[in-house]
Amino acid sequence: MEERVGKYQLRSEIGRGASSIVYLAFDDFLNADLALKVYLPESSAERAMTADVQFVSEAALAGRLEHPHIVTIVDAVAEPGRRYVAMEYVAGGSLVRYSAKERLMPVADLVQIAFKCCGALDYASRLGIVHRDIKPSNILLDGAGDMKLADFGAAFVRGVRTTERFKLSSPSYTPPEQIREEPPSAQGDMFSLGVTLYELLTGVKPFRGDTVEARLQSILQESHVPPSQLRPDLPPIFDAILDRFLRKWPQERYANWAEAALALADAGRLSIYDMAVPDSEKFTALRESSLTREFDDVEAWDAVRHGRWRRLRPQEVVVREGDPGDSLLIIARGEAAVTTQGRMLNVLRTGDCFGEMGYAQGPEARRSATVQTLTDTLVAEFTPELIAQLSPGTQLKLARTLLRVLAERLTFTNARLASKG
Repeated sequence: MEERVGKYQLRSEIGRGASSIVYLAFDDFLNADLALKVYLPESSAERAMTADVQFVSEAALAGRLEHPHIVTIVDAVAEPGRRYVAMEYVAGGSLVRYSAKERLMPVADLVQIAFKCCGALDYASRLGIVHRDIKPSNILLDGAGDMKLADFGAAFVRGVRTTERFKLSSPSYTPPEQIREEPPSAQGDMFSLGVTLYELLTGVKPFRGDTVEARLQSILQESHVPPSQLRPDLPPIFDAILDRFLRKWPQERYANWAEAALALADAGRLSIYDMAVPDSEKFTALRESSLTREFDDVEAWDAVRHGRWRRLRPQEVVVREGDPGDSLLIIARGEAAVTTQGRMLNVLRTGDCFGEMGYAQGPEARRSATVQTLTDTLVAEFTPELIAQLSPGTQLKLARTLLRVLAERLTFTNARLASKG
């Protein structure tokens, strides 16, 4: 193994494919480990052209994909006789090891990964990018168990000379419309994700054959076995979800990634009294809040990671009048009553926020009212210390939204006072 490729110091080989080798490398300038994909010289003109298109696809995305669940492409270099792409290094390996029947991951964990895949692919789709090679080996886990979508070498990138006319997807995960040579679309990635989920839920692929041609014909013509027949402990809702992902025609699948993500979130929702709150539930709750609904995906995931989440039963006090408190809170699910000196002021419902006056006043603030749950309730809390850890852009958008919420509250209070006068 060479000691260096360009400015990158090679540490070890971590993967090898038909057209490239991936190394763990060190970037002296960034003082960080990276994954370095080095393209191999090709023996035929056809393979050289395919490798060229793959490199162009990844090079076009360098610095462009900024999403918490997509591997960042840092650099792409073409030198005489050598091309390579530097990417964020994800240490936890891929989902391939969980695709065998004896090593399937817990369903709840897989649902969270699938939900985040939907968000990442929705983000890419809105940029005019279709991944075109979704499979277990391209879904990576970091050291904390979170996921990253990798390898955009087969991607179709709108406006760039890429892989639209090349059949680069792995045969077992290829959507029917690609076999029929139809244009790439988000629904094609949806089908490939469906195959991936089916395999990770059951330990077998939904469409099989002894040859590539046999597998492609199975994808085009055969129906898959409902996954609950292969795994009896699997809730029947997954049969319906996978059936939708794996429809033969794109227009019969989910209309968009948001619809697919919500279906997965509903399937993975836990008991209200289970204190573990899945990331999918946090993310969808923030989408409904007046405080955070204007966040884009990156900002919403930033908030998911920095909030404190609690499940409460009816009649539990969330904050008490007169107690110190300067955090912002959101009713993520449920309802709560707001009272002061024993008088009812308001009822907070799903998506409503409170605590903004205390947050604005700072560390010396005291709660001006008591908030008590009326139903099973999920509450998200953001302390000033946690908010300070958000990205500057997220903090700025939160501050602007907070000003609007405060203005609305003052208008509401003035109207109530006027009606009583």
